[in-house]
Amino acid sequence: MAPRRFGRSGTLRCPCISPVIFFNLIMAIIGTLQVFAVPFIMTGGGPARSTYFLTMYLYDNAFSYLKMGYASAMAWVQLLAVLALTGLAGWTSKHWVHYSK
Repeated sequence: MAPRRFGRSGTLRCPCISPVIFFNLIMAIIGTLQVFAVPFIMTGGGPARSTYFLTMYLYDNAFSYLKMGYASAMAWVQLLAVLALTGLAGWTSKHWVHYSK
């Protein structure tokens, strides 16, 4: 009797929290592609640039090497990547996110 109750409650609870999971997925996509402060403060790029992310490369090009145009183009490419991944998540959400009516 107990396994059947747990199986049934799992199917009832997941659709209720799927919008929350979707929101957290979108925030994780955006946050992951904008990692800057912690690696910059702690390592500055690290040994052999092991913690050198795209945003750190963008920062160095803009403010250390004064290549503002190149850094701006990199920022636009990063924005397009975020928009593409967010759009992909939104496009697939109609299959796994359930909103109550």
